[in-house]
Amino acid sequence: SQKVTLVVEYLNRFECYFLTNAADAARFCREVNHSHLKMMYDTFHANIEEKNIAAAMQGCWDQVVHVHISENDRSTPGEGHVDWETTFQMLKQLRYDGFLMVEAFGLALPALAAATKIWRRMFPSEEYLSQHALAFMKRMMAG
Repeated sequence: SQKVTLVVEYLNRFECYFLTNAADAARFCREVNHSHLKMMYDTFHANIEEKNIAAAMQGCWDQVVHVHISENDRSTPGEGHVDWETTFQMLKQLRYDGFLMVEAFGLALPALAAATKIWRRMFPSEEYLSQHALAFMKRMMAG
């Protein structure tokens, strides 16, 4: 009655062995075939696992309800080498109207930093991260 959706996130092969790319996650959701099971698309994992970003996004998009915007080193989006041009072009082409959530890891939470192998400062400050990431996403969605 609460209409809660369980959202699956595929992780790269260095972090797990189950659902390691967009096609596998989308197939899993389709095979379970439950209206409250969907997937998210994460640019960090896609940067590692997907050979063709546009094809990966097109192939899973009927199952996507959430997007993580994360740089290749989990720092400030737009300052690394993720294929942002293709990613944002596809977000617009596929008419994504959900949330874009920045996923960047720092040192503020020691247990999370250890789990995600973060041992150096990835951005000057949380304020810098939030300001620059928001400006970057707005610029990319407008362009």
